[in-house]
Amino acid sequence: MAFNLVTNVVDETQLRKAQLRALKLFADTVKGTYGPMGEYTAYSMQDPNNKLKAIVSYYTKDGFTVLKHVDTDKPIESLLRDDIRTICTHVIKTIGDGTTSATMLSYYIFKGLLELQYKRKLPKRRIIKAFKEIIKEGISEIESKARECTVDDIYNIAYTSLNGNEEMANIIKGIYEESGMDVFIDVSASNTKDTIVKTYNSLVYEAGYIDSCFINNEQDNTVDYHNPHIYVFESPIDTPDMINTLKLIFTKEITEPIQQYQKLIAKGKQPDQPLSPVLVICPHISRDANSFIDQLIVEFTNMKMAQRPQFCIVSNIDNDNGYLLDIMKLTEAKFIKKYIDKESYEIDKNIGLAPNEMNIRTFAGTAERIVVDALTTKIINPKQMYDENGEYTEFYTNYIKQLEDLLKKYEETREEIVKIGKLKRRINIIKANMVDLYVGGIGTTDRMALSDSVEDAVLNCRSAAADGVGYAANYEGLRAFNKLLTKYDAEFKEADEAYEQDKENNNFIKERIRTFINKEVATVITKSYIELCSQIYVPYCDDDHKDALGIVGLSLANKDQSKRKPFNILTEEYDDLVLTSIKTEPAILEAISRIITTLYNTNQFLVPDPRFNIYQMDKDDEEYKKQKMQSKESAKEKTVDVTEFIDDESEK
Repeated sequence: MAFNLVTNVVDETQLRKAQLRALKLFADTVKGTYGPMGEYTAYSMQDPNNKLKAIVSYYTKDGFTVLKHVDTDKPIESLLRDDIRTICTHVIKTIGDGTTSATMLSYYIFKGLLELQYKRKLPKRRIIKAFKEIIKEGISEIESKARECTVDDIYNIAYTSLNGNEEMANIIKGIYEESGMDVFIDVSASNTKDTIVKTYNSLVYEAGYIDSCFINNEQDNTVDYHNPHIYVFESPIDTPDMINTLKLIFTKEITEPIQQYQKLIAKGKQPDQPLSPVLVICPHISRDANSFIDQLIVEFTNMKMAQRPQFCIVSNIDNDNGYLLDIMKLTEAKFIKKYIDKESYEIDKNIGLAPNEMNIRTFAGTAERIVVDALTTKIINPKQMYDENGEYTEFYTNYIKQLEDLLKKYEETREEIVKIGKLKRRINIIKANMVDLYVGGIGTTDRMALSDSVEDAVLNCRSAAADGVGYAANYEGLRAFNKLLTKYDAEFKEADEAYEQDKENNNFIKERIRTFINKEVATVITKSYIELCSQIYVPYCDDDHKDALGIVGLSLANKDQSKRKPFNILTEEYDDLVLTSIKTEPAILEAISRIITTLYNTNQFLVPDPRFNIYQMDKDDEEYKKQKMQSKESAKEKTVDVTEFIDDESEK
């Protein structure tokens, strides 16, 4: 009696069907957002702020946002969805845009490579080896076309990325004109219809005073001190020793100087110097310290503003980001540390390494000015930033270089996007070259959709400013691989001629096989790019795919050199305005190279349990039986000398 054995094993044939099905789904879904004439995708999700409200709906033209909200009910497709999201995250953290291109290109190339293996009978191992080498060569070719970015390029990059939003492109250009090419722009949605640009020319941290009683500038509701003494607690103020140190600072910096001041005035003498303002910065203040803090707040609140001591406490600056370390280094303060071991604390206290009554003021750093409000703390011109000539100090320059070297290492080792983002923000805070861009809109949905696009544009501009500019619309990849295809085709013809002259020469045989496979793989990549680029122009050509291909072909092979550039849908001309970061294509190619290599080298899949093997049901259909037969025939033919296949193909 015949029966079907159900297992948790999904064989290669069904795996390939699932992989292609998933990649096609993702490519088709994001395709609708592609290019200047791409359209919005509406998506729904549960409201994270209101669980009682079932769903909220948004609109987006951002491919990554669309991809994040695509779900499937099958295990292989779900795994592949997560893989695609991962590679797109890499693309976004590098250049801000490219999710749609990466997703579509992954499908086109993977499908083409499988056709080389199953229909053309080329060896799997050699296909993937050639693929990785050609991608690497293509990246080098693309990067060789980079040129330095200008402010006008910034406008055109933003204009292209934002699909012709002239107003927002001008805002981004204006920020670069005012702040320079190394500016760091932080994008978020505004809570009004107006777009707001806030520029900071100081170290700015998102933590303010713990109570408004410390305000000395009533007009702006700020604490505004000149030449303050700045104390930095490395750890939360939550132990008796730390609380006593805070009290000691207040005593030595405020109470005793005021008493001495009053004595001099009582004697009819004028003090030589004014009292120094004091700023205390710490990560957190515990409840145990609240009694002292509450006492200060009551005393300050009962005083007239003009009579209040210039003393302010800022908490909630997190040292996990390295911010406290930066403040300490740049103001030349000394960290006030927490001691767990009482004996160690007493020893350091006696030798001056821990604060005591005699040395507490030596732990203070200085800056030209600090401005603190309820939400932010600005430290203007800390001691170690500028020298007496107004130039950056050697310490400041070297400190930034160390952090930039660390950032480069993070990017090379592919650290988490959050970790890289935090370090970038830290560096730009230290450079005192930071802009907050709050994107306005009529409503929440409108603002969110636009801010997603603006963030992509800003990241692309940032990458272009750092790495250089190239053509957008995936044109750099298209022309690079078209050039390589011409080279590989010539190499194969040369190897084929040598083989025809001496068919017994083993070296000629090997070289003929190698160059033929290189040519075929390069053809797959180039055709994939042609298909990808044509999709930009399909809506422009009234959904005529043939005409869209014609635009791509003209831009690639036109005898008129001035037209060998992407066609600009927005201006309807072959101009130099369709621009992006030169790192756009390399970021996409590096990402898809990894995922395609992994997929291609996977030949089976194990689901958690035979009951979950929904792919087993496909084995009864005629298509499966046909593919299984082709797979068996292919396995037999793998023992045949590949040169026989090449002979057949060359004759054709």
